Amino acid sequence: MDDDDDEPWLWFKRQPTIPNILDFGQGRSRNNSDVFLDIDNTPPDTDSEQEDSGSESGKVEPTISEKIYVNACAQCRVVPGKRILRSLKSAKVSAKDRDLLSKDVEPIAYALTTNDCVETLDMSGNSIGKEGLINILRMLEENHSITCLNISDNKLGAEGAIIVGTMLTQNVNLKTLNASGNDFSDEDASHIATGISQARTLTSLDLSHNRFAEEGGREIADSIEQNDSLVDLNLGWNNLRLSGGAAIGSSLLINSTIRSLNLSWNGLANDGCKAIGTSLETNTTLDTLDLCNNRVGYEGAKFLAKGLKVNTSLKTLKLSRNSLSSMGAVELLSAVRDNPDSKLTVMELKEVPVADSTFTVLEEIRNNRPDLDVIHDIKVLSEDFLAATADTRKNISRTVIVNAKGKKGKKGKKKGKKKK
Repeated sequence: MDDDDDEPWLWFKRQPTIPNILDFGQGRSRNNSDVFLDIDNTPPDTDSEQEDSGSESGKVEPTISEKIYVNACAQCRVVPGKRILRSLKSAKVSAKDRDLLSKDVEPIAYALTTNDCVETLDMSGNSIGKEGLINILRMLEENHSITCLNISDNKLGAEGAIIVGTMLTQNVNLKTLNASGNDFSDEDASHIATGISQARTLTSLDLSHNRFAEEGGREIADSIEQNDSLVDLNLGWNNLRLSGGAAIGSSLLINSTIRSLNLSWNGLANDGCKAIGTSLETNTTLDTLDLCNNRVGYEGAKFLAKGLKVNTSLKTLKLSRNSLSSMGAVELLSAVRDNPDSKLTVMELKEVPVADSTFTVLEEIRNNRPDLDVIHDIKVLSEDFLAATADTRKNISRTVIVNAKGKKGKKGKKKGKKKK
């Protein structure tokens, strides 16, 4: 077994090396026939997409990046994209939703290696695959201007997670990474978590719309505690559930850099809110928290309210599409009312039914806090005490079901005896 086998993330280094990128643009060695291509200073008037083909009054000398891109396209046997070609002179190159494959990424990576004006690369909504992501990784090792990378919705899977982890570990320029919608699961979390723990320049990370569950949540939580650069973290639309969400919440006791955290659509329930509420009591950095659609009930609202009573940093709290009830909403609003140092300016309660008691507390707050904006859209006429009796209702429901089954069984036996 090779030494590299002990570190699975090194597998990509054993792949064949790409040609000398500079040779595409400068033609420094005609002896290397596999690499050298004659340079045509006028980019071809062709594209795989339907785009406007306005005529130019005069020719402009192409940049080195443009020359490299056109010639690399010929070498890789792909059609150059006009939009990509033009954007090589701007701050952003976007190849979003263009059905690109790994072979289409190669010329773009070649062109960006020597480019010093592009700051954002958007490769989202394609099928760049493992090889395409490897080319991007190698390009970033040479490029020093790109700080924002979007590789979302590429279904990169387990192999992509290894490369993303390596990218976070090695790159010292990347500040923003969007890797949402890539089918990353619990088995892949350790690679990405390692990258997060070692990243020192990354400030924004989007891992939403993946398949991280409880184990993945715990792995990522550990890495958050070790990271000291992340400011914005999006883990929405995963499946962190109870222990995964609780672990992320508890990590805020240690992490002191994250200002915006999105945990929406994760099924955190009341247990997850308990850990988050505890962290809110001491955390002085977090200012935006999204907990929409997390099965948060009255008990969860009380846990969060306990933290809001003493928190001095949170400005935006989103709790839409949760079963808080009017009582839960009152708990949250009362906590803000009773905290003179609260900085909360937005509380979102969309699709959360609230009664008159909620508005009574809200009016009290607005007399002293006119800047507080409570966003809601459903009002009920009567007080809602269902949340406080949720356990009782569940027990009654179970009893009814059991009794119904028992009666049904007895009836069946009686009918059987009659037939005999």
